Amino acid sequence: MAPTWIAGILLALPVCPSYHDQRMNQVERKSIHEAIVRLADGDRTAVRELLDRLWPVLLRFARRGLGHEHDGEDVAQEVFLRICARISDFDRNRDGLSWVFGIAKYEIMTRRQRRRRQREVGAPTELTSVADPHPSQEAALIERELLDALEHALGALTPEDRQMFGANGHVQSATLRKRRQRALERLRFVWRRLYGEP
Repeated sequence: MAPTWIAGILLALPVCPSYHDQRMNQVERKSIHEAIVRLADGDRTAVRELLDRLWPVLLRFARRGLGHEHDGEDVAQEVFLRICARISDFDRNRDGLSWVFGIAKYEIMTRRQRRRRQREVGAPTELTSVADPHPSQEAALIERELLDALEHALGALTPEDRQMFGANGHVQSATLRKRRQRALERLRFVWRRLYGEP
C-alpha cells in the first residue's frame, strides 16, 4: 500500500497531459534513472521529479498497450504506486527506465487478462478503441531487454534444463512434466538471483 502523500500527488495529476510522441534522449533517460536512485536512497523530494518525468511516458505506454484511455490512466497510476512500493528492490546497476517499463508491462498484461476474463463470463465492459498494431519504441525496447534477460538466465541453466523448454509438447508423460516443472523452478531461481523479480 502506498503512503498517503504519494496518493495525494497522484490525485493532483492532470487528466490529459500534453505530451508529444517523441523519442527519449539519453539525458532524459539518465535523469529518470538518477531520480529513481535518489528515491531508492530515501530522498522523498525525488518523487515529484520522477512523477513529472515519468507520468507522460507511462501514460502513453499504458494507453498504447491497452488501447483505452481510462484504463491507461488507471494502469499508469498503479505502475507509479508499484514503483514507490518496490523502490527498495531497485538494482542501481540496472537501467531505471527498463525497470519501470518491466513493471508497466506486467501491469498492462494483468489488466488485459482481467478484461479477457470479464468477457469470458459475460460481464459488461466498455467498448474499447483499437490499439495501435505497431508497438511503440518503448514496448519494443522492453521486449528486447526482457528477451535478452531471459536468454541470459537460460544460459545459466544446464543443457538438460534448457532442453526441457524445447521438448515436444504433444506427448507428455508424467516424468517429462515433472522434469519441465523442475527446470522451470530452477529458471525462476536463476531469474530472481539475477534480476530480483518474479
